[in-house]
Amino acid sequence: MDLSGFEKREIPDQALAELQHHFDEPSLRIGTARVREHEVGCDILVNVEWWDSGNDGPGYKVRHTVVFLHRPQTTLPEFEIRPRAGMAEKIFGGIGSLLGIPKLELEDEPELSNRYAIMTANPESVRILMSRSAIDSLMAVEDLYLRFTGRGVLASRRNIEGSSGSHGSLNRQKVRDHRLEGKAPAQLLADTLIAAGPIVDDPELGRRAADAVEGSYAQEAARHYEESGGIIGREVSKYVITGEMLSQIQKSTLPRQEIPGPVARRAWGGTTFPLVLVLILAGVMLCVGIGVLAGGSQEGLIFGGVGLVASIVWIVILRHRMVRKSLITNGIAVKGSLTSVERTNTSVNDDPIHAITIAASDGGEPLVVKMGSGPAKQARRMMEAGKSTWILRDPAKPSKGLWIEGWCLDSSVD
Repeated sequence: MDLSGFEKREIPDQALAELQHHFDEPSLRIGTARVREHEVGCDILVNVEWWDSGNDGPGYKVRHTVVFLHRPQTTLPEFEIRPRAGMAEKIFGGIGSLLGIPKLELEDEPELSNRYAIMTANPESVRILMSRSAIDSLMAVEDLYLRFTGRGVLASRRNIEGSSGSHGSLNRQKVRDHRLEGKAPAQLLADTLIAAGPIVDDPELGRRAADAVEGSYAQEAARHYEESGGIIGREVSKYVITGEMLSQIQKSTLPRQEIPGPVARRAWGGTTFPLVLVLILAGVMLCVGIGVLAGGSQEGLIFGGVGLVASIVWIVILRHRMVRKSLITNGIAVKGSLTSVERTNTSVNDDPIHAITIAASDGGEPLVVKMGSGPAKQARRMMEAGKSTWILRDPAKPSKGLWIEGWCLDSSVD
């Protein structure tokens, strides 16, 4: 494919935010991109790099070549199209079935099903997208990994040496380099345009898919996770926050007494296990340290030091829990509007943290809340749709607040 129409330049801000959403790694670095803008969005060919800590050992850098087709007017559900070839894909399929990751099976397309697996919690809407043209285009290319998310698609290639899908050996610099070279990047771009074009380049198709299901894509996904069972389905059901729950929080008199279970789990439930674990660690280390010191060995200072550090960590976690609980029970509901979403360099449980800014309508200072990638995506969609929002502001510290609408399923926007 001829790349003469592409420029080496910075990725447009909106496209960059959508591209970053595809990666969980806070250490993500994006190289100089080749960008082509046109009437329906922009096409991006770029090398990316991040640090993979791995399951053991010191970790290593990973480098990939990817294509991202950004289509701001397109409304798509989240789904992945993965080549079935290779042992890794078979293992992934088995794990996915155990966890309850839903798949879409197109019974009338056995050839497609033999070559590709469609992973999605949105089977009804994705089925609308899989037109004859889309299927034929997918079958016209080989070994593409495609991930569709709302405003476009990320593509990489697998099963060729040095590609983003293979696992090259780790070199002396602790780098797994899967970047494409020569004509391969241009071919990846050309094949992506062929395979994904019928889906991403037709905004009306996305709207028809959205209209074919009840509620938003996020609501469709939540229903199917719950219906499919498995570990993921059971966990999803515990954390679903509805509009009715939000209304209850917003209208309750202060201090709020009855907090819906999913709201409590989202706000501070994640601190329970760490608090217990760190408390046990601190207690054991301090007791061992005191015992060793009593026996006359200075090595007890090491154990005592570890116990002291664990105690400090426990206090930090407890403080975070108390702040969140106080905001839910005593926070003042203030209307506002979303003004910006920026990705930070930190993450919690491999989920990149974003700074979400909300301008309050009460004349107070804007509030900046730190939340994960899910609420960040919801904030971007609400900004695009021009939807207003509200936030719980700390009456004692007006600069602090909690945006629980970012967790609400009924507030999701396609």
